[in-house]
Amino acid sequence: MERAAELAEEMSGAHFGDARLSKRQPKLVGKIAAAPDKSFPMLLSDAELEAAYRFFGNDSVTPNAILAPHVGATLGRIADLPVALAIHDTTTLSFRADGQRVGLGRLRKSGQAFFAHFTLAVNGDGSRRPLGVLDMSTHVRADESKSKNERDRWGEQITRVERLDVARRALVHVMDREGDDYGLFALMLENQYRFVGRLMHNRLLDADASDGAEKLEHALAQIQCVVTREVALSSRSAGLRSPVQKRIHPPRDRRLAKLAIGSTRVTLRRPSTQPRDRPATLALHVVRVWELETPEGESPVEWVLVTSEPIDAEAQLLQVLDWYRARWTIEEFFKALKTGCAYEKRQIEDLHGLQNVLALFAPIAWHLLLLRSQARDAPDQPATTVLAPTQLKVLRAFARKPLPDKPTVRDAYLAIAALGGHIKHNGDPGWQTLGRGYEKLITLVEGWRAASAAD
Repeated sequence: MERAAELAEEMSGAHFGDARLSKRQPKLVGKIAAAPDKSFPMLLSDAELEAAYRFFGNDSVTPNAILAPHVGATLGRIADLPVALAIHDTTTLSFRADGQRVGLGRLRKSGQAFFAHFTLAVNGDGSRRPLGVLDMSTHVRADESKSKNERDRWGEQITRVERLDVARRALVHVMDREGDDYGLFALMLENQYRFVGRLMHNRLLDADASDGAEKLEHALAQIQCVVTREVALSSRSAGLRSPVQKRIHPPRDRRLAKLAIGSTRVTLRRPSTQPRDRPATLALHVVRVWELETPEGESPVEWVLVTSEPIDAEAQLLQVLDWYRARWTIEEFFKALKTGCAYEKRQIEDLHGLQNVLALFAPIAWHLLLLRSQARDAPDQPATTVLAPTQLKVLRAFARKPLPDKPTVRDAYLAIAALGGHIKHNGDPGWQTLGRGYEKLITLVEGWRAASAAD
C-alpha cells in the first residue's frame, strides 16, 4: 500500500543504539499502517508478533526515539509556512481491569488508565491541515486528583517544542481551559512565546491597573461587541463522561451560532498559591466570545480567551477566535488514535510497552486524520490527492456505485466508507466505518497486485 509505505519511510532512521531495532521500526509501521484497527495477532505472523513484543518491551526503545523521525518530518512540513499552530491537550487512555497491566493507575471505580499529553502541529492559514506530532508525554495518577507536577507538564512540553528547529515566532501555542495556569502564562510571556488559550478561573486583577475592578468577571462585563461571526457548533451527547465533564461541556444539539467578539487588556494579580519568585502581575490581552440569540433549552457559548496576539482590529480578533477553534483538530486526532487505531484494545502488559506502542501509533493516527481532513475540507479536489493510482483503480473496480470519470476526494471518501458498510443517507461516516473500508481497500489492492504479478 503506497501510503503505508510512505509513512514507513518517514518513520525510518530512528536511533536505539542497535541497528536491528532501527530496521524493525519502519517494518512495523508499514504493517500496522496498512490496517491500523486490527489487533497485532491478526495483523502479524507468529514470528513478527514475537519480534514486535520484544521491540516494544526493549529498554533501549523509548517513545522519544520512536517519534524522532516523524517529528523531524513534521518540522519539514512547517518550515515554509508563515505560521503553524502547536495545539496542546491531554487525553485519557483507559483499559479494562482484566489483565492488570503493570504501572498504570486506577480509573474511577474500575479499569486502568494513564494520560497522554500531545502537541499536534496544524497549519495556521485557516485550513487546519494537520502537519504532524511535535511532542508527547505521559503520566499516571495514583488517584482522581490532579497534582501540581501534572500542571507543570504544560510548560515543560511547550519549552521542549520551542527548542525544536522551528523558525522563531513561527509557532502559536493553542490550549483549552486546562492550560489556565498563572505560572504557564508567566513562562510564555517571559520568553515571548506566542499563544492563544482559554481561561477557566475568575482571576484576581491588579486594582491599580484595572480601574478598581477586583475580579476578571468585572472587566469582562465591560467588553462591548466589536465584530460578530457565525460558526457551526457540533452536537455533543452526554455519553459516559463524568459529572464534572458534563457540567463543563453540557450536551447540545448541532446548530449555527452567532458569536459576538470583543476584547480588553487586563493585569492579573499573582495568586497566593503561586511561588513568590514569579511576577507579581501579568499584563495580558483578553478576547471575550459569547453567543447571541441562544436557542431555548441550550447553554450559550461563552469563551474567555487570553493571548499574546494584538487585539486592536476586527481582523485580529477574528484571527484569535479562528486559531482557538482550530483546537478541535486535536480532538479528532484522539478519535483517530482510539477508534481508528483501536489503541486502547492493545494487549500490552506494562506501561513501558504501552508508551512505545502509543509513540508508534501517533504518526499513524495523524496520517488517518490527514486523509479524512483532506476529504472533508477539499472535497472537490481530484481523488488522486488522497489515493495512490493503484488504490483508485481498485476502488473504481469494487465500488458499490460507479465512480465518475474524474472522481473527487469526496467521491473516493464515500466509496471507501461504503466498503466498510456506510450508507450514504446516514450522514458522514465515523472512524470505525472508515477504518473498515480502508482496511478492505488495502486487502483488495494486495489481491489485485498478486493477480497482476501472476499474469
